[in-house]
Amino acid sequence: MFDIIIIGAGIIGCQMAYTLSLTDLSVLVIEKNTEVLNEVSSANSGIIHTGYDPKEGTLKALLNAKGARMYRDLCEKLQVPLMECGSLLVAHNDQEIETLQGIMDKAEHRKISCEMLDQNACRKTEPNIAPSIIAALYFPTTASILPWQMGYALIDNACQNGVKLHTSEPVIKVERGCVITVTTPKASYQAKMVINCSGLSGDKVARLADPDYPITLRLKKGEYQVTDKTEASYLNHILFPLPTDKGKGVLAVKTVEGNLLFGPNSTLVKDPFDNDTTPDGLAEVNEKIKDVIIPLPQSRMIRQFAGVRPGSPTEDFIIENHDHWINVIGIDSPGLASSPAIAQYVLDEFIVPTLNPQPVERSVYVHQKPLSMMTHDQRNALIKKNPDYGKIVCLCEDVSYQEVADAIHSPAQTKSIKGIKRRCRPGSGRCQGGFCEAKIVDILSKELGIPKEKVLYDNDDSAFLTPMEALYETK
Repeated sequence: MFDIIIIGAGIIGCQMAYTLSLTDLSVLVIEKNTEVLNEVSSANSGIIHTGYDPKEGTLKALLNAKGARMYRDLCEKLQVPLMECGSLLVAHNDQEIETLQGIMDKAEHRKISCEMLDQNACRKTEPNIAPSIIAALYFPTTASILPWQMGYALIDNACQNGVKLHTSEPVIKVERGCVITVTTPKASYQAKMVINCSGLSGDKVARLADPDYPITLRLKKGEYQVTDKTEASYLNHILFPLPTDKGKGVLAVKTVEGNLLFGPNSTLVKDPFDNDTTPDGLAEVNEKIKDVIIPLPQSRMIRQFAGVRPGSPTEDFIIENHDHWINVIGIDSPGLASSPAIAQYVLDEFIVPTLNPQPVERSVYVHQKPLSMMTHDQRNALIKKNPDYGKIVCLCEDVSYQEVADAIHSPAQTKSIKGIKRRCRPGSGRCQGGFCEAKIVDILSKELGIPKEKVLYDNDDSAFLTPMEALYETK
């Protein structure tokens, strides 16, 4: 029996697992997908919002500001890249400037640093900003992060610290008594407490524990476009339009790795796995991005993608305790920025009073720094120790054989092409895997000790090759 079972290994589940791994509690994480971070967290803008936007008195307002302030120390400890590039919230007319002034007052009340810039200052700091912009509110501490990079660091450290991770196990039944029994197609597990962090399935999983659970999550689909890293100098900050009731709007984001990200739009959907991009959705992104930046030609885009995020009908995070069953659901934006504070809040409010966990000193598991971020001398020293770091398998992103092998054998393990792409970026460049994907299949086959036709693209039913294709595949 475990002290706690966490259902779901998105960014919230990974933060929860890491936070609990610093205590003496026994913890099991159950994830329905083959890989962690495979749904909401895999299609994310990657912004650490400062906390000026959420309504006063909400959990979002409380936890966003706290979580954003926790990120710098957390990233430094786990050695996850964080880029404090700052953001501009833009205005096109006098009425919008008045709105900016109100947001500035709210930000200052929450002790969030900001500054009003006039048109000349906007142009100086961001030369390609949209011509219609006449002012902007500058937030210097807004940061950019790769959410899956953070998530993998969290779950790897959690597993290194003794947390158990079971993937490919959807929860199909919950029984509540003196202990809670959680059943998957593979096994049944018991725990004193369960934390439901199941993202898009949050309300459905809640109803496994309580058939009368009344809340139904609202699902919002967002579509994005991504440029090659060669366009990194086109943008210096994260650019926001004024927020609306649909969300924060279509943004221009400079990522940690140097890609530019434009999006998302926001469309209500019924299917939580409606991840297809649409002509209308991408056209909306292309049109609305003109409100913040002079658009780049479509020829500079290397990828489009879409993701669905769960929202609460109350427009706030749902964090609640029902007799040792804790729902942490409806975590939409700013969920990523809030996630460290969400995990700490659940620990302090619900777990400490009940289970009385004690802190435990842990060592830190640190990922090997990517070759692409090393100096020439650092790379040569590493290759001298292990020549497989010199065998480049992805030319676009400068990824070596050994980096892929390290990802496969990390504490949380990685078993699919899609997981490897998120872990260390092969297939993320201009060719989008056209040249390296076959090599990744080879490496997964060799390192996992399985035939090529058993190598997965994504989940258990997504074999990348048919047996005949594997037969004719050449190294």
